[in-house]
Amino acid sequence: MRERAREPIFNIPFVVVVLLAVLILIHVARALLSPEADVGIVATYGFVPARFGFLIDQRAVLDHLTQLARESELDAQIGQFFLTYAPADQVWMTPLSYAFLHGDKTHLIFNCVWLAAFGSPVARRFGAANFLLLGVVGAVAGAAVYLALHMTEATPMVGASAAISAYMGAAARFVFQPGGFARPDSDAAPEPPPLASFRAMLANRQALAFVVFWFVSNLLVGLGAQSFGVSQAPIAWEAHIGGFLAGVLLAPLFDQRRKG
Repeated sequence: MRERAREPIFNIPFVVVVLLAVLILIHVARALLSPEADVGIVATYGFVPARFGFLIDQRAVLDHLTQLARESELDAQIGQFFLTYAPADQVWMTPLSYAFLHGDKTHLIFNCVWLAAFGSPVARRFGAANFLLLGVVGAVAGAAVYLALHMTEATPMVGASAAISAYMGAAARFVFQPGGFARPDSDAAPEPPPLASFRAMLANRQALAFVVFWFVSNLLVGLGAQSFGVSQAPIAWEAHIGGFLAGVLLAPLFDQRRKG
C-alpha cells in the first residue's frame, strides 16, 4: 500500500513565510533602537500625506499647520517635524515603505495573522511574484486613497493593512466558490475554478456577507479604535478600503490559474 505524503502542519506558502519574517524582523530591529532613532525611521519611511499634499496645494498644508498651532503649539511642531524630516529624494518610497512598519506589537500580530490567513490562498493561486506585486499595488492604492481624503495630514501612516486588505479582496473572488481552495501546484488537485465576476461575487451569499462584514468592521474599528482603547493612534481605515478595492477589482490581472 502506497504511503500518503504527509501534509505540513502549517501549510503556509514559502513567500508568505518570508514576508511574515521580514515584517517581524523589521519590528524587532526597531525595538532595539533608541526612541529617537525609531522616530527617525517612522518619519523617514512612514507615509505622510502632507508631503505629497504640499506638492499639490502648499497653501492648504500651511493653513492646516497654522490651525494646529492655534489649537496646540506642540501638535504643530510635531506636524512640521514629520513634514520636513525626510530627505526629499526618499519621499517617493513612502507609499510602499510605510507598509513594512507597525505602530506596536499588537498592530504587528493582527496583521501577521490576517496575512497568513488570506495571503496563503492568494499566494498559492497567483504565484509568488504576482502575490508580492499585488501587495505592492494594495499598499500604494491604500496610500493614494488616504492621501485623497487627508491631503494636509502630517501624521505618518504605517502598517501592512492596506496590502493585506488587497489579499482579502482578491481572495473574495475565489475562496467562496466550490473548489476555491484547490492547490494549483499539486498534480492531484482539481483545476481551480475561474475567478468569480464582480456580479457573481456579490450574488454569492457567503462572499457578499464577507464583503459587507469587512467594510462594516473596518469602519467601526477605524472610527472607534481610539475611543475604546484599541489603539492609541487613529486607524487609517480609508487606506484599508483602498487596498481591498484594489484587490477585488485587479485580481484578474494577477491570476495564474491553469488554462484548460
